[in-house]
Amino acid sequence: MALTPMTRSMSVQSVLRYLMMLQHVPRQPHKIDAKTLQQRLSEKGVEISVRTIQRNLNELSEVFPLTTDERSKPYGWSIAQGAPQLPFLNLAQHTRNGAVAKVKLKCAAKLSNLIANNPLHPDQKIDHNGSHFYLTVDMPISNDLVAWILSCGEHAEVLEPPALRDEIETHVERMHASYNGRN
Repeated sequence: MALTPMTRSMSVQSVLRYLMMLQHVPRQPHKIDAKTLQQRLSEKGVEISVRTIQRNLNELSEVFPLTTDERSKPYGWSIAQGAPQLPFLNLAQHTRNGAVAKVKLKCAAKLSNLIANNPLHPDQKIDHNGSHFYLTVDMPISNDLVAWILSCGEHAEVLEPPALRDEIETHVERMHASYNGRN
């Protein structure tokens, strides 16, 4: 089934929300409750119910080393002690084969501040073009890079290399199937 831009956007928006949630979950012994997490997401422009956050945390705990302290309400969530660091920020880390590829992204202008404050790579090149800009950089393809691109939602489109573009599209299709009960 072909995905429309709207269904792709909805699926990727969910991934972005999941990544944002994980970034706010502290490592044990610290913890965060769903209401506080809702407030932090709201500060970032993500409006979501506490109940949805609770469901999402339960889903994430099936994949990530999240634990919940149910001794008293509100329940607190944390990343388990001894769990490996969740890889979100160092995009050059965890490269697949060490090979460098030319990565070219078409980005919405609203990503300008993010890229300016958190460059993907010191040697990246940016060419502005009205409502969007092109980001070009030679860098290794990593799982972290894929997660970062997915977190940008419809605001970033992979133009090169074709294999990376295909991989992003496959992730989006799988997410769409999952959210529509076909997975």
